Amino acid sequence: MNTYIKNSIRILVGTLTLCSIAAQAESQFSLGGGVISTSSPYAGTDSETLFLPIITYEGERLSFRGLSLDYKLVEEQDFNWSLVLEPGDNFDTSDSNLAAIKALDDRKLSLYAGTKVSYSAGFGKISASATHDVIGHGDGAKFKTNYSYPIKLSKQLMLIPSVGVELNSSDVSNYYYGVATGESTTYAPYELSSTVNYNAGLFLMYYINKNWNVNAMVNYQQLDSDIEDSPIIDTDNTTTVMMSVNYRF
Repeated sequence: MNTYIKNSIRILVGTLTLCSIAAQAESQFSLGGGVISTSSPYAGTDSETLFLPIITYEGERLSFRGLSLDYKLVEEQDFNWSLVLEPGDNFDTSDSNLAAIKALDDRKLSLYAGTKVSYSAGFGKISASATHDVIGHGDGAKFKTNYSYPIKLSKQLMLIPSVGVELNSSDVSNYYYGVATGESTTYAPYELSSTVNYNAGLFLMYYINKNWNVNAMVNYQQLDSDIEDSPIIDTDNTTTVMMSVNYRF
């Protein structure tokens, strides 16, 4: 279960970032809960549905979304430059129903720190970040870019489609998706270089009133072919679906 909880929280970070695009400027705190169904790419694992609390804070410079921190160093009109701290991947091998996977070492939760820039204009919002694991589990770097375009369908309803690219360094790719020499008696050693994953999502926000809103989200991630070819991976994609209710103070 730990795998799904931690990875669902990681996915929430990206979702809550989209929420902030549509957030009312005068609202700083938000409390709520969400039901998330997320899949795992690891062999022998099934999709899991969880309920998670959602807490966000949007300050003048400091933002807190789930387990992610964002501190703005520069904020000039539509351009932001921030320092960020956010959770990464993990995999508890006991979540698999395959004995060969259970015998592997756990892939522990990583924590990434780095910098992020974003620019908003009439054509949408573009962001890019570069972070490095500060715990030493993946002990590598991630580079991410994302584009989103908020579409106001009505006074109460907003749709935000988004696309993104995530580049994992070879250290990160190997730690989470590779098989180290001597780690398994079932699987041959498998080593990866840097990998690139692509994702696309839709986020829908409905304002019930000034304080309450209901959200729905679906996100699809296409995994790099080197990840797909790993003997411990049995799919080329992951999908996440979420529904949540939030109260903004």
